[in-house]
Amino acid sequence: MDTNDLIKLLPSVYEQSCFDKKAITRKRTIKNPLDLLRLILFYLSGNKSLADVSRFALLSGIGKISDVAFMKKFVQCRDWIKRLAENILPNAVMHYKKPDWLKAYQVLAADASDIAEKGAVKRLWHLHYAVDLFSLACSQSRITEQSAGESLKNFSSDKSAWS
Repeated sequence: MDTNDLIKLLPSVYEQSCFDKKAITRKRTIKNPLDLLRLILFYLSGNKSLADVSRFALLSGIGKISDVAFMKKFVQCRDWIKRLAENILPNAVMHYKKPDWLKAYQVLAADASDIAEKGAVKRLWHLHYAVDLFSLACSQSRITEQSAGESLKNFSSDKSAWS
C-alpha cells in the first residue's frame, strides 16, 4: 500500500482534524498531517526506536526532529489518531449493536504488550490497552515499567479515567 492508497482510506477532513485535535499546533519540522502520519506509521510499523524515527524523518525529507521531540509529538497525536481510526474502520464494525442485557455495562478487552527500547540501556516497558468491544475505541491505555506485570490492576474502574 502506498501513500495514495492510505489517503483514500482517511476521512476527507483528516488534515483539518489534525489541527483541530492539536496534533500539529505549529508548523516547525513537521509541516503537514501527511508527514506526521508517515512518521507515526513508521514508528508503529515494528520494532522502531525513536532514534530510527529521527533518522527516517531526516532521510525522507521531512526534516530534522529529535527522538524526544517526536515522542512528545506522538503523545500529542492521541486524539487525532483515535479520530482517524474511528473513521477508517468499517461502519458495520464500528456500530455493532450492543445487546440489551449489556446496556448498563462497558464491555472491554484488555491486553498488554512489551515495548523494548533500542540502544545501550534496552529498558523494557509494558503498554496496557483496553478497547471497548462494541465501538472498538480505546477506553484506557497506560505505559508502565517492566516491574508492573500484566494485571487488571493497571486499569481504573473509575469511569472518569476512561477515554
